Amino acid sequence: MSEVTVQVGGHVTLLFSVNSKALLTRNQGSKGAGLCLEDGVESTVRLAEEEDRITVTTMEGSLLEDGAGLYVELLNSFRELFGIESSVEIDVRLELPISQGFGMSAAGLLATSLALGEFFDRGDEGQLARLAHRIERKISGGLGDVLGLWAGGCELRITPGSPPSPGKAVGFSVGEQALLVWDPDCKKHTSSYINNPDWQIKISKAGESAVKRLKSYPWNRDVWMHLLEEADNFAMESGLLEESERANLYSTVLEHTDELLSPHLCMLGTSVVIVPKNLGEKFDFNELITRLRSFGLGAKETMIQ
Repeated sequence: MSEVTVQVGGHVTLLFSVNSKALLTRNQGSKGAGLCLEDGVESTVRLAEEEDRITVTTMEGSLLEDGAGLYVELLNSFRELFGIESSVEIDVRLELPISQGFGMSAAGLLATSLALGEFFDRGDEGQLARLAHRIERKISGGLGDVLGLWAGGCELRITPGSPPSPGKAVGFSVGEQALLVWDPDCKKHTSSYINNPDWQIKISKAGESAVKRLKSYPWNRDVWMHLLEEADNFAMESGLLEESERANLYSTVLEHTDELLSPHLCMLGTSVVIVPKNLGEKFDFNELITRLRSFGLGAKETMIQ
């Protein structure tokens, strides 16, 4: 084959704990709950004639400067793990903005790891997902996004760590519309929270409590209302909703959102995901998108897997 392309959707975390102190990266991660998206990252791998070439293109179509670093880390680790010496070209195309809580680093790493594995016929999906998780942890790009993507749909991460083990997660298919909204002028890297001891304590206390309650329900579509309630409780109890940038964005979105829709903070960006309060409801987001964009906000309709 001349090239391989793999697309992996993004991931929105609604609530989580920080479990990052384990020595081995496969044991690091988070408990929590979130939503896997249809839009995410597309990665194409092909042989290079001479040296490696890695390009990362934003959702607007421009090249992302300094965007290749994590893929260099992944490629070097893939070569070491599977004994590959060939030079490659990797083209990464982002379908959502970075540093806004949409799991772009995890989606990109997983898509590229799977594409490399298929292109060179190396590894199984579990090995390749674990490799993506390891690099994600190495750069502090996220905690449980790869595990969440492994479960798919609306997922509950019960045991922290990499997939397929020791991390454990369950998911169910949603297949519903969602609207992502973000402030383009405010970007936050996950490491600024998960590496901060004070934030770790507040976040983990709220996240552990929420997961404990959610575990008491069968994990299927009937849990939807409980999940949305827990997401709002987490945002308040963790203190993340108290930050002015998030609070302002959330207030603006809430003020202009139909009462049949439910907006929730995406962790850990300055962003919101708007979902139906009741599964099965269909909405036309066009008017809301136009209104929110008039305030200088980013907005994009997607689907929950």
